[in-house]
Amino acid sequence: MSTAAANKTSSFFRLSLLLAGLFALASLLMAGALYVSVTRNVRERLHEDIRTDALDLAALAGHMGEHALQSEIRQRVDLDTPLPRWYALFAPDGRLLAGNLHWRPPGPGWWHQPFRARRSPTGLEPPMHTLTLLALGTAQGDLLVVGRDRTYIDQLEASYGRAFIGVLLVTIGVALLLGALIGRRMLRRVSAMSETAARISAGQLSLRMPLTGSGDEFDRIAQTVNEMLSRIEALLAEVRRIGADIAHDLRTPLTRLRRRLETARTHPPANPVALDATLDEALHEIDELLVIFQALMRIARIESGEARSAFAAIDLAALLADLADAYAPVADAEGRHLEVDAPKAVIVPGDRDLLVQALVNLIENAIRHTHSGARIRLSVAREGDEIVIAIADDGPGVPEAERDNVLQPFKRLDRSRHTPGNGLGLALVRAVAELHGAQLRLSDNRPGLRVELRFALHRAGS
Repeated sequence: MSTAAANKTSSFFRLSLLLAGLFALASLLMAGALYVSVTRNVRERLHEDIRTDALDLAALAGHMGEHALQSEIRQRVDLDTPLPRWYALFAPDGRLLAGNLHWRPPGPGWWHQPFRARRSPTGLEPPMHTLTLLALGTAQGDLLVVGRDRTYIDQLEASYGRAFIGVLLVTIGVALLLGALIGRRMLRRVSAMSETAARISAGQLSLRMPLTGSGDEFDRIAQTVNEMLSRIEALLAEVRRIGADIAHDLRTPLTRLRRRLETARTHPPANPVALDATLDEALHEIDELLVIFQALMRIARIESGEARSAFAAIDLAALLADLADAYAPVADAEGRHLEVDAPKAVIVPGDRDLLVQALVNLIENAIRHTHSGARIRLSVAREGDEIVIAIADDGPGVPEAERDNVLQPFKRLDRSRHTPGNGLGLALVRAVAELHGAQLRLSDNRPGLRVELRFALHRAGS
């Protein structure tokens, strides 16, 4: 047996023994409490019966005299009752004056005296009995003794003892059975989860932890793990896709750079000016590659969540006004008109530098991909439970089928491939939005494109 299997089995038996012990302890406490309660009640009733009987006879002796007491004792002895009663009246010198009890207690008080009943007609030896006796002194100086056979109490206690042992054994058996069933069920759940985890570790990332639908602790753990696995699978798919896109997008500039350098080495330019031009082109290609890698590193840093530690209160209205002031001349130079609508302060927690990067990317995209004379409008407003930053233009827009794609790294529309850029701008905007708990939405501005960053109020802290 393997170590893992041995550990599972030992855990299973420990659980079974623990449940058996708990059930047995609970049964022991309940049975003990019931036993003590019942036997105490029976003893108290026996003592009360003896005490009442003895006080009645003592009162009779005080009112009617010794002869009346002797006569009453004889009558009671002659009565045929289901439980024999024992009486005795002893003179001061120890003589038995009346009754069916020949043992004289040493003095007043409660006494327990063993005795053996008369031999039965079958000739069998009768069992020993125990009498509970109460001795009282009378007004005449005699000793009155009243007793009852406590055999039925002894039998009751013995039967309770046997029943207690039987119940205890049954309880332990039931506890072991329940422990075995529960432990086996838990072991199956744990084994299934362990086997699934092993297969996932082996590379089957599409697998998920099994759920029973009961909503218990195992289901909640499995659900949490499944959500984590879905996130990991999505991230790995994103990493693979980005890796393929990087290889595809960087192959062309790297090939072009290598060809230039190889040409410059095999066929050196005839004059220094041509050589400088070749080197400048190579350096330009290298700078573009560095820009791409820096953008990828920024996106990775943003998605890691490290920037949350630098969050502070930011006035989005003031931020948009500053960006409008900075980019209005750029837009005018390109033949576009940039305007801002931010009438009052709107505060959200966030990283100002990252939000500036994201909004600058959106503004530059709007300037770059719209026609001359286009209008670009920046706005921030509160809509219900959200704060919305919008960058809208009246350019050609983005087809609805392509709006999700352009948010992915290196994805660009066909008509935009002749314009400067590397396809990472909107991917960075999406990463910044996710870091701030905002939703990034692309919609039709009719005409043009409307890009929105929607901050939830409870996340924005307003």
